[in-house]
Amino acid sequence: MALHQLHRSIRAPSLAALAALESALSSFRISPQRAIPSGRRNASHQAQGRANGPKDGAGKRLGAKKTDGMYVVPGNILYKQRGTGRDHTIHAGVPGYVKYYTDPALHKKRKYIGVVFERGNTLPQPPNAVRRRKLGMLAYQMPLTTVQRETGDLANADLSASSDDAAIPPPVLQEQPQEARKTKTIRTRRDGELVETKLTLRPGYQWRQTNWEIARTALQSKAATSAKTYKPGDRFAAWRKRSARVAKNAERRSIGRASKGKKKSQKQAA
Repeated sequence: MALHQLHRSIRAPSLAALAALESALSSFRISPQRAIPSGRRNASHQAQGRANGPKDGAGKRLGAKKTDGMYVVPGNILYKQRGTGRDHTIHAGVPGYVKYYTDPALHKKRKYIGVVFERGNTLPQPPNAVRRRKLGMLAYQMPLTTVQRETGDLANADLSASSDDAAIPPPVLQEQPQEARKTKTIRTRRDGELVETKLTLRPGYQWRQTNWEIARTALQSKAATSAKTYKPGDRFAAWRKRSARVAKNAERRSIGRASKGKKKSQKQAA
């Protein structure tokens, strides 16, 4: 067929066919996108589960850090607590012993914490009582060598020691050097023998033995003296210990099996 004959056979579609095709394709058209509202409503209450329960957070490590009767030094934390937006931690201001007490004169139910110089002292102190303060000095009682008498408006001082004053020995103040105060010796009984242990005041106000003294005590113990010395490279000793350990384990297992067999035979006989 010639090319000019092919062009004649192809005809343009009619208007009716185009209208039918357009009506058929109208059902497949994509509808325009609807506008999404900008507002969004959130849930008024969270879903059930762990979210509504209490949170399992890390502890704050609050509470008492020193118990009653413990020795403290300035700066030690006695009680850690929280206030209204502030930290109300209580620190020790002087060296001494911790005391927990109640004072009805201040509050009926509230509990207080204080520090005393000696373990036997109590708090609260009586009203109008003399306050005990060290002020960085040692307590020392002066000897009574004078007797003052008032006669009218004049006060006469008798400088001569009386018979009563001579009978009282003067107090002796025992001062120790700074190095001697940093060491103390305690005596304990160990295996029926009295053992003296020398303790040294370490940083942090802790009394403990020095490292070389701990090592010397361990080397002089009965366990260390009775143990055989270790010889590096002694393979025969290692083999002998291993053989003894294997034989002991085998004996223990055989005893266990025998006891189980006896129990089983007794049950069958019963």
